Amino acid sequence: MNKMQRMLSILIAISLLLVACSGPSAEEKDAKAKELITEYSKTLMEVKDYRELDIQEDSFVIDQINRIKPYFSKAGFEARRTNDMMVLILAAEHQRNIELGEVELKSMEAESDRFDYEYRIPVRIKDEAGELLGEHEYQGQVKLVEENGRLIIEKEWSRPLKPRIW
Repeated sequence: MNKMQRMLSILIAISLLLVACSGPSAEEKDAKAKELITEYSKTLMEVKDYRELDIQEDSFVIDQINRIKPYFSKAGFEARRTNDMMVLILAAEHQRNIELGEVELKSMEAESDRFDYEYRIPVRIKDEAGELLGEHEYQGQVKLVEENGRLIIEKEWSRPLKPRIW
């Protein structure tokens, strides 16, 4: 009986160890998702000095596309790439800087290999002197997948910033 209890204890310990080591917790996934969306959004929209945006340069659009490409799966990138450059072009044309606040993330659905989130990002539009011209909210949803050990964006839906901010 003592040997049987020991075997049972070992099996339970191994089972608990396997469960504990089976993957990241929901909190860890949420933290990684928030970090990904924050980095992507800043790469996509944040303008610290509009004068550095040379929209007349032939390589401008290609450079911007290449900056956001690492955040997406191949299919997600193809679906999204043509919509993302307008914010930067408008910021440069209207001489505005764009500052993003902290991402608010809400989990919608999670499966073992796919995670859906809604997000909101405060957006502050400033002139070249740093004077606040307006505050707005950028909203969207993302479907994240794990690829090669990291989260990437498979699909992203967002509501564009209103034209009135320019």
